[in-house]
Order: sequence, then C-alpha cells, then structure tokens
Amino acid sequence: MISLSSLFSWFKPVPSLDPDTQEGLRRVAERVGKTLAMLPGFDRKLAAPVAHAREYCNSLVDALPLPLDIDRRSFVFDPLVHALFASADDIGAMLAASAPIRAWLDKSHSRESDSFIALMAARRMEKQGFGVALQGEICASDVPQSLLQFANQMVMLPAANLEEAHEAFRMAAFDSLLSTFVEHLEQVQETYKTLKTERELERVRQRGHLEEQAIFPPRHIAELDKRLQQQFQSMRPEAIIDELASFLMHPEKALSLEPVQLWVTRGGVLQDGKEGEMEAALIGFMEFQSRDRRRHVVLPVRIRCDEAREALKKACKARENMLLI
Repeated sequence: MISLSSLFSWFKPVPSLDPDTQEGLRRVAERVGKTLAMLPGFDRKLAAPVAHAREYCNSLVDALPLPLDIDRRSFVFDPLVHALFASADDIGAMLAASAPIRAWLDKSHSRESDSFIALMAARRMEKQGFGVALQGEICASDVPQSLLQFANQMVMLPAANLEEAHEAFRMAAFDSLLSTFVEHLEQVQETYKTLKTERELERVRQRGHLEEQAIFPPRHIAELDKRLQQQFQSMRPEAIIDELASFLMHPEKALSLEPVQLWVTRGGVLQDGKEGEMEAALIGFMEFQSRDRRRHVVLPVRIRCDEAREALKKACKARENMLLI
C-alpha cells in the first residue's frame, strides 16, 4: 500500500532541470514508454537517476582514447590497425557496408571536410593453433600459439569533428542503457504471458481434459496465480518507474569500459610480453562490456572522406558487375 507521504511526493513541484537531464528524460519517455511520462511524479522520480546515468555515460566517453586513423597507410605502419583487419581491403569493405557512413557522405556538408570522426566496434577473439617459433636457438614447428583475431568490424556515428562525435557517443551510451532496460521489460512481459498459458493448461489438466500429463506435470493454480500477480505488479507503470530509477542509479552494472593491452606479432601471434620469442608490438584499446557480459572493442576513429567515397564507389562497381554476370 502506498503511504500518503509517498503519494503526495508525486505531486510536489519539480525543481528546474538542466538541459542535459531534460534531454535524458525525453529519451526515457521516447524509448521506455510515453505513457510513463504522463504519470504524476515522472520527472521527480527520474530526474536524479537520469542525471547520474548521463554523468556516468559522459565519463565513459571521456575515457576513450583519441581517434585512431584508419586507412591503408595506418594498416602498414600502425600495429593496432594491422591487428584489427586481416587486409587493407577489409577497411574499405567495412566502410562500404556502413549505412550511417553512406548517409553522412551524402550530406552536402561532408564535401567541406577532409575527414570525419566515427566510432568503430569489433569482436576480439583468440584462436588456438600451431606455428613456427624459436625455442632457444632452434626453430621449432608445431608450437602451440594463441592467435589474435577481430571480427564483426563496423563503424557508426559519424561526425564532422571530435566535439560532435563525443556528443553522439554520449547519447549512444545512454540509449544503450535504456535499450537494456527495455529488453528487461520485454522479458517480464514474456514471462507473464508464459505463466498465463501455463495456468490455463493446468486448469484443463485438472479437469481431466488433457491426457499428456507427462508433458504438463501437475502444478498448483494457486502458485501460478501468485506468480502472475507478482509479475503483474512489476508491470505497473509506477513499479516500472521505481525499477528504472534504481537501474539508472547503478549504470555500471549494464555498461562498463575496460582497457586492454596485448603484445602481438605482425602475424597475429599473442606474446606474453616484450621479451617473447618473436618480435611483437604492444597494442592497446578499450573493451565495452554490456549487461549480458558480451564484450566489444570500441575505438574512436578518423577516416578520410576521399577513401570512404572510393570504398563506396568500388562496392557499387562490384555490385554492378555481379548483376551483369
């Protein structure tokens, strides 16, 4: 039961909010549910949690390194770029496959820029294999090795300069938090539907109209009703707002960045350190971890407009040749 003091707190006037918090509340209403924003006390309940989550997202973006140049030259000379791609042609293929990059290059203002900033993401993998390595003064074959590989490279959120890019990155981080919460709500709703189905099946079974009792073991309708009621209560708008407020006060549970440093050879072989048996370079990057524990490499990158357009032109020509064939 809601106390009178809690009820009255919903109707107290809301202190003036800064523009960043106002934008955060607008995005909450847009992504989580506009019906929530119509409830009395929406701003009061969520203003502080939204401000806290936005500040946390800003700190994640501030921790990102400076943009990394991604082009054919850097593939040759930069160990990190060389590790991220199997070949220089893969850079062009990644750019050509990016719808956000194509859309940005189509805008007139892109003609005024030599380059743009974007966010690159990839999946890091380690593959176990065998190769050649020096063991003392002997060159041995079939030596166990760990190979560093990256997959699912993609580039997004293009911007004309670093300031605009950081603003886009901050918004994307906050939106990612909200998407995680929306996925949780969808799971709650799906659980509620599943429980309703189980209750109806149990009613039919108890009436003796369902012979496949081995498939649907006996269940107590009272137990199912209790669980349904609990799920229903958690789906009430007021409960959703309370849960969202708690979620946003602990954003580190859903989003985090971790620095990673590795010694790797030009052939992609991971080494224990600089004193490894093969010549290796130290590469560093940030890994983004979401609530489901999936990890992605995230890097701000700088891309030349002419190289991006050339990649798109080659991709279009390749598609035209395929149609002719």
